[in-house]
Amino acid sequence: MDNLILQKTVITVILVLWVINEFRTKKKKQSAPAIEEADARERHEWRYIRWGWRAIQMAATVYIVVQLIQFLLR
Repeated sequence: MDNLILQKTVITVILVLWVINEFRTKKKKQSAPAIEEADARERHEWRYIRWGWRAIQMAATVYIVVQLIQFLLR
């Protein structure tokens, strides 16, 4: 019984830290204008792959969070 409570406590702490990390503002690096233009061009070229990858990440995140919440409510 104590092991189950410990698991639920650890999972709750991990979920809280994960949410805090996701919503924290990201700092933007300062680079030379030529490098910034090249980075923007590369992001534009790879935008569809990045969108697909982000969609897969979001689906996996939602699945994991739902599974963890179901475990916590058991």
